[in-house]
Amino acid sequence: MELFNKLLMMRQLKFQLGEIDLLNQRVVLAPGAMLRNFTYFMIKHPETVPEIYELMRLSFDEGWAEPVKKAYGFKSKDFFRWLIDLSNVAGWGTSELVSLDEPTSSGVFRTRNAVVSKYLVKKSSEPVCHIWRGLTAGGTTAVFKKDMDWVEIKCLGKGDDCCEFVFKPRELMRKESNPLFLKQLPIYQ
Repeated sequence: MELFNKLLMMRQLKFQLGEIDLLNQRVVLAPGAMLRNFTYFMIKHPETVPEIYELMRLSFDEGWAEPVKKAYGFKSKDFFRWLIDLSNVAGWGTSELVSLDEPTSSGVFRTRNAVVSKYLVKKSSEPVCHIWRGLTAGGTTAVFKKDMDWVEIKCLGKGDDCCEFVFKPRELMRKESNPLFLKQLPIYQ
C-alpha cells in the first residue's frame, strides 16, 4: 500500500465525483466478474484470444507508460518493479518477477491469486489469463522499448498453484515452436 499512499501524496491519484484519475488517465473500479465473463467468452471462442491479447498489449502504451517514464525517469528494471507494485495495488493479484535476463529482455513472471483465474480454479484445460498477459506484455514493451510477448505456462484456472508467464522480445518468441506458445500469440506475418 506504500505505492498507493505515494500516488495520493504526489497527486497522481485523484478522486472526484464520477471520476478516478491515475497518472492523468481515467480509470474505473469494476468487479472482477466482468473480466471473468469476458474470459468465458474467450474460452468459448479461442480464435479471439490472440487478437484480444494484442489489443490489450497495444493499449498499455496509450495509458501509463509515458507519464510514468517522464515523472520518475526509471531505468528498465526499476520501471518493471514499479509496474509490479502498481498491479499489486490495483487488484490483479500478487505478482513477482521470478527471473530477468536483462541482456535478452527475457524472463519469468508469476502472479498468485490472479483475479481472473481465481474465478476459474480447475475449470479450464488451458491458461485463461489472456487480458492480464496482454497488459503485462504491454508493460514490458514500454519497459524494454521493443515489442514483447508473454505466454502463460502455468495457470490457477488449470489447477496449478499460481499463474506463471514466460516473456521475451517478439523476434525471439517468433522462433518458438511450442504449440502452447503458438496458441496464445498473434499469428506473425
